[in-house]
Amino acid sequence: MEEADDHECVALLREKGLHVTHQRLAIFKALLNSTTHPTAEEIHQQIKKSFPMISLGTVYKNLEKLHENGLVLRVRPFRDAARYEIFAGPHHHMVCVKCQAMLDISDPVAERGLSLPEGHGFQVLGHDVLVQGCCPGCIG
Repeated sequence: MEEADDHECVALLREKGLHVTHQRLAIFKALLNSTTHPTAEEIHQQIKKSFPMISLGTVYKNLEKLHENGLVLRVRPFRDAARYEIFAGPHHHMVCVKCQAMLDISDPVAERGLSLPEGHGFQVLGHDVLVQGCCPGCIG
């Protein structure tokens, strides 16, 4: 993936009404440039190279703020720590139960939304499907 441009990142953050700090920008860029679904701890370790004094709590607070504003998706595997990714539209996830690798999968239900039968009184705001299995690297 091409390295995220600072000006584009700043514009995205400001568009959501977020105050742009060097730390928040670094966290956002780390996610934009990630090809995995990193945990807060993994993001913290990466950001510490540029900001040695940044705390894990600061990373968590910024991830939560980015999540609240619809820029970051938080995925919670069943046995692993929450993972984060830039929100890229509706999709589901597969997670390997052996190595914990997580992959995106597209699904027509994710794109059109989930509907439930009438009469239950529950309004669907979103849904998240997490498929568990073994990745090709762990099967063989």
